[in-house]
Amino acid sequence: MDFYKKVIFVFIIFIFFTAAFVKLIEPVFERQISKIFEGKKLSDKMKKELEKSTKDFSPEKREFYKNIIKDTYKKWKPLIDEAIIEANTELINN
Repeated sequence: MDFYKKVIFVFIIFIFFTAAFVKLIEPVFERQISKIFEGKKLSDKMKKELEKSTKDFSPEKREFYKNIIKDTYKKWKPLIDEAIIEANTELINN
């Protein structure tokens, strides 16, 4: 009979520590999940702000965006040209 009492005691202790562990870990998971959705809200806000900011171009904004587009184009142009050449060779071979 003492064996069963020990087994029941160990089982109750196991349940207690499992419940305590879950209670300790729960806020961590909740924070992680809220951060995931918070990032999505932030990106939506940034997109809306960008749309609003491009409606009326001041000369400063125009120069700023032009420089960004120019730098991006310089970086991507070799890759775009390479992709066009490969696509043309595939079209010729087919």
